Amino acid sequence: MASLLDDFAEPFVAVEAADAVGALAEHWGIEARDLARLDTERDDTFRAETATGAVVLKIAHPTDPPELIDLQSRAMEHAHAADPGIPLQSIVPTTDGGLSVLVNGRVARVLTWLDGDLMLSHPPSIGQLTSLGRMLGRLNRALAGFEHPASDRELIWDLPRLPAMRPYTDDPYLLGVIDRYADEVVPRLDALPHQIVHNDIHPGNVLVDPADRDRVVGILDFGDTLRTARACDLGVAIAYLLPDVDDIWPSVDAIVGAFEAEVPLLEEERALIPDLVSARLVMRNLIAAATGGARNSESPFFDRNLRSIHRILETR
Repeated sequence: MASLLDDFAEPFVAVEAADAVGALAEHWGIEARDLARLDTERDDTFRAETATGAVVLKIAHPTDPPELIDLQSRAMEHAHAADPGIPLQSIVPTTDGGLSVLVNGRVARVLTWLDGDLMLSHPPSIGQLTSLGRMLGRLNRALAGFEHPASDRELIWDLPRLPAMRPYTDDPYLLGVIDRYADEVVPRLDALPHQIVHNDIHPGNVLVDPADRDRVVGILDFGDTLRTARACDLGVAIAYLLPDVDDIWPSVDAIVGAFEAEVPLLEEERALIPDLVSARLVMRNLIAAATGGARNSESPFFDRNLRSIHRILETR
C-alpha cells in the first residue's frame, strides 16, 4: 500500500502551454487558437479551441504506462459502441490513425469536448440522482463484455484494498469499520460478479444539462478504470453523492433503484452496498490525510465523511 500511495502522490513537472500547442500541431494537425489548462489530479489536461470547436489534450502522469492509458481509451470506445446513447468523450485519432502518442515520454491523447455543467456546481436533486443511477447502470451494462490485459491493475482506490490501509489510522471507530470490512465483506466480494468498471463516478466527473439539471450529458475521466466487483462501482458513486443530512436513504434508494432498472443486482450485492460506500468514504479520509490532501485533518471534508460513514452503516 505504501508504494501505491507514493505513486499516487508522486509529483511531476507540468507541461508548458507552448509544448501542448506544439504537440497538437505535430501529432494531430490541430491548430490551437486558444489554450486553457484544466484542473486535474494526476495529469496535464488542456482545453484547446480550434477552428471546428473545442478538444481536450490529456498528457498522462509520467508513471502511467501506455497499456494503462490504452485500457481507458478502449473502455470508452467499447462502451460507446455498445450503447451510443451514453454521453462519453471520443478519442480523436492522431494523424497516423493512433489513439495516442508519446510526448516527452508521456502518453498523450486528444478527446472530444462535451458541453455541460459539472454536477458539483449544485446540490443533487432526487431526479438528478435517479438520472445518474440509470446512466451508471447503462455504462456497467455496456462494459460487461469488455476485456483488456491491463484491467487487473493495482489501484489504491480499489475497494477490496481497504484493509491494507489499516496502518494509516489510529481512530478506534475507523479501525473497527476496517476490521469488520476485512473479516465480513472482503471474503464475500470474490463471489460477486466482476467486470471492468469506471470506478470514479463523482460530481466532478459528471456533466448535466444547464437547462435541465436532471439530465446527464457527460461522464468523464476513466482514469480509475479496472476490473473489480461490479457492485463496487455503485458503492463508489453513492459515497460521493450522499447528502449531508440525517436521512440519506431517499437519495441512496433513488440511485440504487435507477441502477437496477438497467442492471439488476444480486441480493448479495445489494446487501453489501452500505459496506462498499463506507469503504470508499474511509479511503477518502485516509488517502487525503496520507498525501496531504484536504489541507489537514481539521477540514470539514473529514468530518462530513465521518458523518456519512455513520449514517450508511448505522441508520438503517
